[in-house]
Amino acid sequence: MKAHTTNKRAFLAVSCLMLAAGCGQELDVGSDVLWTARFEGNSFAEWTSVGGSDNASSGDVIELSSEYAYQGKYAAKLTITAPSVNPQGSGSGLARQGNLPTQAYYSAWYYLPSKVAVGIYWVIMKFRYRTVVDDSSTEGELFDLNLKNLPSGDMSLRLYDHRMGDLPLDVADPIVPAGNNVWFQVEAFYRDDAVDGQLTLWLDGKQILDWKGPTGPTPWVAWDVVSVGENLNPATALLYVDDCAISQSRVGLTGLIAK
Repeated sequence: MKAHTTNKRAFLAVSCLMLAAGCGQELDVGSDVLWTARFEGNSFAEWTSVGGSDNASSGDVIELSSEYAYQGKYAAKLTITAPSVNPQGSGSGLARQGNLPTQAYYSAWYYLPSKVAVGIYWVIMKFRYRTVVDDSSTEGELFDLNLKNLPSGDMSLRLYDHRMGDLPLDVADPIVPAGNNVWFQVEAFYRDDAVDGQLTLWLDGKQILDWKGPTGPTPWVAWDVVSVGENLNPATALLYVDDCAISQSRVGLTGLIAK
């Protein structure tokens, strides 16, 4: 639990942001799409113009880059430095919060340039809650989707519930690609309900989790696409993010709404 307490401090540093105006090219995911971010305007305006945020903790960087992109020219490049001794944690990322539906599908494409040894945690996607909608001091961490290492040397995923600890995936140790410009998609269905909540996860279109139970206590929902870590080797780790979407139906691997 201590590691994820540090994780929370790191993310709170990542969350403080000024907003900017603008709009970007939309991803063609059909009529059920609620919002997309492709970064093709070479800015974070797709996030900030709707009340979202982009930020990095001290010493970390979030920027637009043309080095790698899933589609188009630009993607978000998240760089963190997370040595073994770092009491404040490290993090950079993007957040949508407070004006999201109580249930929706959330999709993002990631590129991991190389394998990283994860000493404590490395979070790439988060869901958060508030116990009082209009009171930011009641904000709390809920689900963290982490990268982890396997004995084979491959990288995989781990889901952490801040109330209960690790939640086992329905598919044990799904492989996450690293290098060779091979991107992977994480899609989540999240239903915010104090009794009948749900979190379903897909990795590259394959369902790896279908969990049901209580989630957020109020209609306030936050979704974060991040790189938040502690005790990584090498300490400086890169993660690229592209083609993010929120929809009322599955986005799927093709970027089109699944029937």
